[in-house]
Amino acid sequence: MYSDAIKTIRNHLEGICQYFANRSRQRRLGAVTSGVMEGINNRIKVIKRQGYGFTNIANFRARLLAAFWP
Repeated sequence: MYSDAIKTIRNHLEGICQYFANRSRQRRLGAVTSGVMEGINNRIKVIKRQGYGFTNIANFRARLLAAFWP
């Protein structure tokens, strides 16, 4: 029952350790994951849809800055 899982982990242990080592290194470097980028892109698209028909680029820029300003 557990022997198959143990064999799999032993066979792939180096890759598993490398995966977690890379993740921790990316977090220390402040890497942005694709999930974060997708969220940012989605927020921009929502603001763009809400302003459909308006041609004032300065207003669009101000709305984007307000959405992402801490």
